[in-house]
Amino acid sequence: MLSLFGSGIGRGIAIGPAYVLKNSDIETTRITIHAKDINAEVKRFRKAVFETEEKYKALLKNLSKDAPKESAAFINAHLLMLKDPLLVDESIKIIQKELVNAEYALQSQADNLIAVFEKMEDNYLREKRSDVQHITNRILRNLMGIVSHSLDEYNDEDLSGKVIVGRDLSPAETMFVRDRKVVAFVTDLGSQISHTAIVARSMKLPAVVGLHGSSKYISDNDLLVVDGLRGIILINPSDSVLKEYKKRARKIREREKKLTTLIRKASKTEDGERIQLMANIETAKELREVNRVNAAGIGLYRTEYLFMNRNKAPTEKEQFQAYKRIVTNVEKPVVIRTLDIGGDKQLEFNYPNKSSSESPLGLRAVRLCLNHVDLFKPQLRAILRASAYGKVSIMIPMVSNFDEINQVLTIIKQTKTELKQKNIPFDSRIKIGGMIEVPAAAIMAEIFAQKLDFLSIGTNDLIQYTLAIDRVDDAVNYLYDPIHPAVLQLIRHVIRAGEKANIPVSLCGEMAGNVRYTRLLLGLGLKQFSMDATYLLNVKERVIAADTSRFRYLMGKIMNAENPTQARDYLGKLNEL
Repeated sequence: MLSLFGSGIGRGIAIGPAYVLKNSDIETTRITIHAKDINAEVKRFRKAVFETEEKYKALLKNLSKDAPKESAAFINAHLLMLKDPLLVDESIKIIQKELVNAEYALQSQADNLIAVFEKMEDNYLREKRSDVQHITNRILRNLMGIVSHSLDEYNDEDLSGKVIVGRDLSPAETMFVRDRKVVAFVTDLGSQISHTAIVARSMKLPAVVGLHGSSKYISDNDLLVVDGLRGIILINPSDSVLKEYKKRARKIREREKKLTTLIRKASKTEDGERIQLMANIETAKELREVNRVNAAGIGLYRTEYLFMNRNKAPTEKEQFQAYKRIVTNVEKPVVIRTLDIGGDKQLEFNYPNKSSSESPLGLRAVRLCLNHVDLFKPQLRAILRASAYGKVSIMIPMVSNFDEINQVLTIIKQTKTELKQKNIPFDSRIKIGGMIEVPAAAIMAEIFAQKLDFLSIGTNDLIQYTLAIDRVDDAVNYLYDPIHPAVLQLIRHVIRAGEKANIPVSLCGEMAGNVRYTRLLLGLGLKQFSMDATYLLNVKERVIAADTSRFRYLMGKIMNAENPTQARDYLGKLNEL
């Protein structure tokens, strides 16, 4: 048995075989064949093409009803390319003329086609080069007998009960494991607030991240125990250890069952403070859990996942239907955040200045939307149309200056006018809020509060920008500290700005769902929490048992702490009250 240690995510324990992700790049080698072997090589090539075609057809047949409408068109397009003489027949000619193996011939012809696409001026046609390489890789895998173990729309393997193991998982990749019944995630990179961690929590799965390369000791189908609470991975444990962990897993399930008794209880502190506990979601599939725990509504709907894993933006109609589905199924307040793309969240399709948005300080979130109104306006129209079916609010991410707010409000006003002229119903009094993620916005909160209807503190980004660290950079994420005195001062300042302007202030970062910080945030005056629904009952338990009138002395100590270590000591005492 081998033990590995990283950062634990979630309260649970998972046991299952490893599914190790492998690099999708495939290297081909030129091998000279004899003239007498040409027919056999061509036959082997055609068989691989046929097998690839059959797998595409199976994907098409089993396509989820919730898949984007263009998914079927995307697969059909790839099926047509498999019959394209420029790819298939020309590869066969290379085998015959140059007396080379099928793998080398196919990749050579693919490179020729890619070179042609790269010279095209049209962005859409230029992007076809990735389709060519994708199809080529599929055929190569069949030729070479390679199991890809990559997470994409073409992965048709049975992942039930598997532990996903890899260097890291992109936001796009994590979308492909939802509803695949995986039991845990294990990654070399990442931290408590990396995207993999956020997704693991939303799927109620334990995870261990930040293994720093030690995942290389894990092989396919190794039996793993993933302890999300302690951050431990056990590889091929003994029977006695396995028995002990199964016992621990059973106790965790029993504890979760006991928490269900809180579902219908009011979220009120011992001293009578009413606290709103709302949920963060990424897709409609999470609504079942939101409704199960009786959340007060959706405090953050991350809409960017509608835009991922597709070769063009969703239409206004698609977005409207998605937002309407959320609103009508929750029947409680829903805060819809506009597109937050950039940094660690990237789109498959191209748009101007896309490379800039890869930086957490680049053209992302509201900056990108104001630079690409062609993406922004259809989304605003869709959200406004959905507001006719329930209590909807719009939240603008990463606001940093007054001009941005004014520009957004102007565009929303124009969009309302356009809808009104066409007699399209919407809530004319829809609330507009700003997400406070940038220190400049936190400092300017009092002024922002004069223009906006509500504020929402996004601690994941606020902490990284305040402390000048990239939260997805494995080399520095150990510096990510939610209780750094500077961070707490900013959070308190925003809450007070909301109180002064008499507008709501919520907190929707990962701090909201961490019971370690529940009393701290209550002591800061927070009345609205928004978190992953799977953590809501744990937080409610802490809220119900809290008496904020007893927090004042220790809150003063925490807020006046000279360093994070001192603040942590006082936080420990606060949680012992």
